Amino acid sequence: MPSTDDGRRRGHRADHPGVRHRAPEPAPQRAAGHPYKEYLSSAAVILAGVLVVIGFGFVAARGLNSGPEEAPPAPALGDVRPPTLPSDQGLIPLLSPTPKPSPSTTPATSAPPPSRDVLRVAQGPVPEKVDLSEDGESDWVHWGLEGTFSLERDKGGKFRILEGAPTAPRFRHSLSPQAFTWTGGDPVATAAGTKTGIRTCGEGNGFTLTAPAGTTPRILKIYLGVVSGRGKLTARLTTGDSTGSTVLDNPGGTLRTAVVTVAYQAPRSGQVRLTWNTDSAYGKGCGGVALEAATLS
Repeated sequence: MPSTDDGRRRGHRADHPGVRHRAPEPAPQRAAGHPYKEYLSSAAVILAGVLVVIGFGFVAARGLNSGPEEAPPAPALGDVRPPTLPSDQGLIPLLSPTPKPSPSTTPATSAPPPSRDVLRVAQGPVPEKVDLSEDGESDWVHWGLEGTFSLERDKGGKFRILEGAPTAPRFRHSLSPQAFTWTGGDPVATAAGTKTGIRTCGEGNGFTLTAPAGTTPRILKIYLGVVSGRGKLTARLTTGDSTGSTVLDNPGGTLRTAVVTVAYQAPRSGQVRLTWNTDSAYGKGCGGVALEAATLS
């Protein structure tokens, strides 16, 4: 008998008595056609499934591995650079600051007028030579160049300085130690240096003068003198109660001169009024006050 190993190797069992064996079933019949098409179809289905599984796994892995988004590190000091603009985009214009008005374009505000009148009187020496045209910016006058009632004045002064009516007879003199000059005068246009003036005699006699007053500060100068007497000058503003005075005393027989400066300002239009009188006369001669010139600025 053949061995068992040989029978298994051949795929047959050994016959045993009394055992019936089923006859082998016939192999199924394959469909007609090419057999490789069936294999390709099955492989395509399997490959598509594998790709789907791989893709889903890749997406899931990215979701699990991606952590919270971190902010970019801050640039180091001095490493900040402006963003680069596209080549087709122009520069962004910067707005200029609104210019502030300069002190020169700001309108100047005038000083408010004084609430009350102001007046000051001061006495001083006369310079050796007085230019009336330079000293009197608004007006000037001179007495006695050509006679007792001779009056020379600024042609453009508009008669701002005025003399009042005389209180006593007057006389022309040429006793002044100082010389007076002017240009642009009327009726005498120029003078190179005259020492003339007018005078009066006796106690209580003298001269009166007026000049305009207002909110503009002004200075009125009176060039005067006295011979053998004492003279007193008094100034008063018509816009209030302000007054001022000064005294010039000379017991000798030669002319003593002085310049009296009256600085004043008023809260409204008015006048400054001056009186220059002989307060006392000495001796039996013609003692009294004298007047040479006046200027207004």
